[in-house]
Amino acid sequence: GRARPPPPPPAMSALRRLRSPRGERRAPPPAPPPCDIAAILGLWDTYADEEDAMGMDGLVALCAALGIDPESDVRLLCLCWHLKAKKPALLLKEEWCEGLERLRLDSIEKLKVFVLALDPASLDKRSFRDFFKFVFLFSREGTHRTIEKDLVAALMPIALCGRSPHEAPFLKFLEACATTRVTLDQWCSFLEFTDKVSTDFEGYEEDGAWPLLLDEYVEQARADKEV
Repeated sequence: GRARPPPPPPAMSALRRLRSPRGERRAPPPAPPPCDIAAILGLWDTYADEEDAMGMDGLVALCAALGIDPESDVRLLCLCWHLKAKKPALLLKEEWCEGLERLRLDSIEKLKVFVLALDPASLDKRSFRDFFKFVFLFSREGTHRTIEKDLVAALMPIALCGRSPHEAPFLKFLEACATTRVTLDQWCSFLEFTDKVSTDFEGYEEDGAWPLLLDEYVEQARADKEV
């Protein structure tokens, strides 16, 4: 009998599958419905403390609607990070509107689903470093460049998401040491320190460029082990 013709190349087969039985190309999938800007503004009017800003009172009310605890749930910080908040403890109307439109969240139900699914622990190293830095900047008071160590003790366990074996011993050291406020450099360096230095301090170099606070932490931890 006759030999069968060779099968069409993969690209041709794919093209044929895109065509309808009548030889016409299938219509592309429908575009997602437009985001309802008026609804986003309505949400703003519901929770904002002021015309152009949502402070802590508004954020607390928003958290109540979302079913999360504003004092202990990292997802509030993660939401503000996604919305690119630039001022401490404050969301601006522009950040809210642009952020929710970009994320296509135009109802409290959609926002709740989004927020409850947030998990900064699953972020890659670069994104987590950016989030960890944001937590410090967002938690400052007004124009202060530092935050009190008592606040660091409350924030760090929330922000670290279990990523640091140094967390508990460092916070114990911080509570006892003479330092009263922590700088952004010290905060960010702690995360880098966690990535590079093991709990037995393998990887730590005394002539490294660590902030003095971390050098003192290592010195104290080593002295405690010798006792």
